[in-house]
Formats: sequence, structure tokens, C-alpha cells
Amino acid sequence: MTWWKLVVQVHSNVIKNNIYLKPGDSYLIQDIIAKYKYKLFLIAYSGGMDSTVLLYQLLKIKQTNDQIKIRAIHINHNIHTQSEKWQNHCIRTCKKNDIPLIIEKININITKNIEEKLRIKRYNLIYNHLLNKEILLTGHHLNDQCETFFLSLKRGSGPTGLSSMSYETIFGKTKIVRPFLKITKKELEKWANLNKLTWIEDITNLNINYDRNFIRHKILPILEKKWPFFLKNCFRTTIICHEETKLKNIFLKEKIQKFLHCNDSLKIENFKNLQEELCKSLIRYWISLKNVKLPSYKIIQRIYNEIVYNQKNANIKVTIEKNEIRSYKKYLYFIKITKSIKDMIVFWHDTNRKLTLPNNLGYIIKNNKEEGINIPIPKNNELINIRFQHKGKILIIGRQKRRNIKKIWQEHNIPPWLRNQIPLLFYNDQLISALGVFVINQKIKNLKKNNQNTWNISWISTIQFSFYNNFLFN
Repeated sequence: MTWWKLVVQVHSNVIKNNIYLKPGDSYLIQDIIAKYKYKLFLIAYSGGMDSTVLLYQLLKIKQTNDQIKIRAIHINHNIHTQSEKWQNHCIRTCKKNDIPLIIEKININITKNIEEKLRIKRYNLIYNHLLNKEILLTGHHLNDQCETFFLSLKRGSGPTGLSSMSYETIFGKTKIVRPFLKITKKELEKWANLNKLTWIEDITNLNINYDRNFIRHKILPILEKKWPFFLKNCFRTTIICHEETKLKNIFLKEKIQKFLHCNDSLKIENFKNLQEELCKSLIRYWISLKNVKLPSYKIIQRIYNEIVYNQKNANIKVTIEKNEIRSYKKYLYFIKITKSIKDMIVFWHDTNRKLTLPNNLGYIIKNNKEEGINIPIPKNNELINIRFQHKGKILIIGRQKRRNIKKIWQEHNIPPWLRNQIPLLFYNDQLISALGVFVINQKIKNLKKNNQNTWNISWISTIQFSFYNNFLFN
């Protein structure tokens, strides 16, 4: 029997017989223990009622199953004068029950989007402490789910956002499981009282200046009073949205294959022949593969209108967190924003040592004649330096006429945002080579004329440019 069927059956029996669970019962998370091979669990323990019930549920099951390993983590947000008191309560509870407890404190000054930023920071801290194959358990319940649903409505979310929280979510290399997601807060509170548990009441939860608290105290009580079944129907809607999203993603996963290039770019050449709704869905699904927070409907609409549909201006870009969506030659690219280094000059004084490049672009080394590019050795009075920008016309090997460097970049299919990331080798102020792309022809002529010695150097990149499969590097 699946977990949710077990919960529904037990809950139905409770209502039918007008009884509640007897003290000591731990029916809510039994299936979790049976489902996972590795019995390692980390509890997100705030000290509140929800996580306290979760903690004691596991403890009761552990009494008859010594395979279970429990740890807890408490995040002190430092936003209230009682924060230390709540932390000490968690320490005492875990010490009393012989549960290893991790304490982390958040010390950041937040003025906007406080709830969202604290949530992100909290989960990052928790993830850093998760052991291999250890599952994170949280005390989220049905009321939390409905609050999340309303927050998604406020943001104007589609079916994906309205799906709210899932019972089980991939969390890096492990999972987050929310065993109480179909259980109301009143049911959990009843269990806590029957088992004579003690917990803290976070008075910041009463502050209706926070969106979630406003929904909790001002919206849901009115709806529940009018329609007692509202919470469960709200939950049903999240399930429907989740199923619709899942079905849509199955379709998009198959559909997108014909548009994905080997370097993870998205071919948009034929997007004008598709329905707008399908194009936007494909773009959204493609971005979801990048492991970032999904952008809003407005952002997706911008990408479609300004980049996909209007492909005349190649310089248009749309920012998503610390990334950019840009197009080049009828392909859509997802690019991490990097610090501009186009005006930077890096000198290579000791050629016997590797030269480390900025922006994690790797390093340059001198090597033997079988590797790298072969170029003339600089004269004693010439300073070897690396730059990342050059303008004007140049004559490269294999050409009879000088051409603007912009045209050469284009010939090698190197997009504008990558051109200032390629190391340009200079002797004093004379350009010698764009490493891995071209070598200046004039210097080679002088080399042959003066019988000048040569050396070989290589650019070793420590990062993977997803563009390289498509761009022509020598």
C-alpha cells in the first residue's frame, strides 16, 4: 500500500469512528522508513510544533528499528530577540533524546524578499551538511501547502508553480521528503498534545507583514469557515497541476530533442513556424534543464518577443539571475555572466611558469614542439602580455588580404560574448595570436626573413565552453 493510500485509509477510519490516534502511534511516516534502503534521515528542526512531531515520530519508530539513524539541524535566523532561546530549546530536546544536532546561524542583512532569500540561504546551509544518501525530512503540512498555493497565485504562476510542494523532491544528490503534506495542522497538533510534546511558538509567525503569515491568519481562516473542505480541495488542485505539469514535461522532453544542439543550445530557426504557446513552453523547459529557478511568464514572453521572434538584433539579451539568454546564428544560448576583462592586460614575465588567466579561463604554458601553436620567440626587449580585446584589420595565416577582426570571429562562429574571453597574445603592443583561433601572418613572414627561433605555447582551459563543439577553433 502506498503512503498516501495508507494516510487516506487511516484518516478515514479516524473520522468514521470519531476517534484520534492513541498516544505513541506513529502511522504518518512508517512508509518512509520502509521505502528507502538507507535509513539515514536529517530532520529540519525549527523547534516548532510541526518539526517536533516529526522528530518524535521518528524516535518512536527508531525504538523498534535500530537501523534508523537520525540527525537534526536547526537554522537560527537571528531575526528575533528570542532566537537564542529557541536554539537552546532545540539543543536541550536533542540532547535529551540523544540526537546529534547541527546549529547554523544566518547573519545577513536582508531588506527585500526576506522570506525567499532566507529560504534559499536556509536550504543551502542544510545541503552542505547532508551526508551521502541521507534524506532531508521537513514538517510541512497541508496548511503549508495551501499557503504556498496562494503565494503562487499572487505571483501569477502557471501549473508548475501552482503544483506547490511535492511529497518528494530531488535535492542535489539526495531528496527532500515531506511526510505530513496531506495532514492538516490540527491533526498534527492533536498528535502532539496526546503525546504531551513541548515546542516553541515562533511569534514572528504572527507578523502579517510577511506574505505567508498574512495568508495564514487573514485569508485561510475565512475560507475554511465558509468552506470546511477548502484545504483539501486546494490540495487536490495542487495534485492536478502537478499531474498536468508532469504530462506536459513528458511531451516537451520528447519534442525538444529535435531543437537541442550538441552544445545544449536551442535551435530557434524554425520556431516561427510553431505555435507561440509551444515555443514558449519549449523555451521554459529548456531553461529548466539549466538547474536555475524558473523565470516568470513575463521573462519567457520577453525571450520569445525580443529574441526568438525578432531575430534581427543579435545583441539583445535577457537576464535570469546570474545568467543571460542570448541568440547567435539562429541558436539560443544560456550564458553565465562573467566579469568584463576586455580592458585587462596580463603580463607573462616568467615563461617557465604557467600564466593563470582571469575569469577561470585556465592558463597558458610553454611546451614542447609537438604541442600548442608554433610562433616566433619574442625578442629580449619585448614584453609578453595577454589581452582580451582588439579592433581593426589584421592579416592572419592563410589569407592574402587584411580583414576586420570582427569578420574573423564570425568566420569561426565565435559569438560576441565569447570574443572577449579568448586570450590574445601580444609582444609589446603587437598582436601575435588569438590562442586557439589564428596567428598573425606578418610575424611569420618576419620570422622566415630573420631566421628567428620559435617556441610552442598552449592555452589550457579549466572550464568547458559548451560553444566549442559548434565554433571553429584550430
